[in-house]
Amino acid sequence: MSNVVSAPQPMLSLLLLDDEQDILNSLQRLLRKDYQLICFTQAHDALAYLESNNVDIILSDMRMQNMNGAEFLCLSRQVQPDAMRLLITGYSDIDLTIAAINDGGVYSYINKPWENEKLKLTLAKAAEHYLLKKEKQALSESLARANNSLQSLNQSLEVKVTQRTQALQQSKQKLQQSLATQKDLLHDVIDMMAATIEYRTGFSGSHNKRIALQSRAVAARMGMEEAQCRRIYLCALLHEIGIIGLSDAALASTNVTGTQLDDAFMAHPVIGAEIVEKIKRLAPLTENIRHQNENIDGSGRPAHLSGNEIPVGARIIRIVKDFDFLIAGKHNNNKLAVANAKKRMNEKAGSDYDKRILEHFFTLLSQRQQDEESEMQYSLALEELKPGDVLSEDLVLENGNIMLTTGQEINESMIEKLREYEHNFNTKITLFTA
Repeated sequence: MSNVVSAPQPMLSLLLLDDEQDILNSLQRLLRKDYQLICFTQAHDALAYLESNNVDIILSDMRMQNMNGAEFLCLSRQVQPDAMRLLITGYSDIDLTIAAINDGGVYSYINKPWENEKLKLTLAKAAEHYLLKKEKQALSESLARANNSLQSLNQSLEVKVTQRTQALQQSKQKLQQSLATQKDLLHDVIDMMAATIEYRTGFSGSHNKRIALQSRAVAARMGMEEAQCRRIYLCALLHEIGIIGLSDAALASTNVTGTQLDDAFMAHPVIGAEIVEKIKRLAPLTENIRHQNENIDGSGRPAHLSGNEIPVGARIIRIVKDFDFLIAGKHNNNKLAVANAKKRMNEKAGSDYDKRILEHFFTLLSQRQQDEESEMQYSLALEELKPGDVLSEDLVLENGNIMLTTGQEINESMIEKLREYEHNFNTKITLFTA
């Protein structure tokens, strides 16, 4: 059975599946003003519709005859992988819900009985996430076209420079005018560069964002001006840009113990500085990127700077990125618990790290003073987790299964289950919270 409730564009399409017509009617009354609804009571009818019609969001009940919601969402993912998938489920179905999250790519789930406002809010967040994905795809295509245009412009300018000084002055004026109107584009380019780092390194988007947010927070705690804090944030966001210049062989050789990386891999800050300095408006970022691997005692790379000779942004980024590497580094085969990572780094205060900045960083993580007007992400041991904390990254177990999802609010019951997990598997969990 199927009925379509039409809605004017640009409403997103929402497919509803529940084998109880009364529930479908209730959902239809609640959501008809916000979405273009397509309603089904039979899973096979819904799948047949998806075979030939694009849908933006799919919302399914868990308990149904013939096929449960987890199975349906898994099949729907094969047909329309870009659609957002949500599940309505009861507490007793938690095992099936976890399976749906892992196998069906479920964005979120809604507990029965639901509250109307919470259900609408969850759907609104899913819709926003869906639109952001579409916008990111369009932006990437736009940036590619913009980069081609900028390349052509630069080639033209180089020819004119060799011909006459007057032409150079005219070209500079045009470029300055163009840069004055491209402030937003610059931020888009930075986002594109960050996305390029993610693609090349295989790190999650949250990796560099977390390091950037923590670096900015340390700078602010040290009393730096907003402009300098912002500059350090951008440096940290792009601190791995040089990795795109490494060969596949260099990337493949990053088998590490502790924080000692392959020599070729350690050269990426210099490559990154050379890349960034080619973009005039990003040139002030180069020194913090170039010297991020210097040691406070002068034994680091590439220039063996020591003490205050090392740019303060580089000293901050060094501490934050090394801590993140010790507890969550993709290429770190011997990850440490948060407490052990702090102990390891304190032992190297005065040799590798600026002791004063290290104290500021660890105090920041422990006090967790969140400014409501700014973002921040914290790296926490289970002992530091509190009810009400919200995860900024999925908690993925060693076997690859997702235990808790991004955006989930922590409660006492979850904390107790995490304690049991640590005890049963003799391990330590690291969590990331907003």
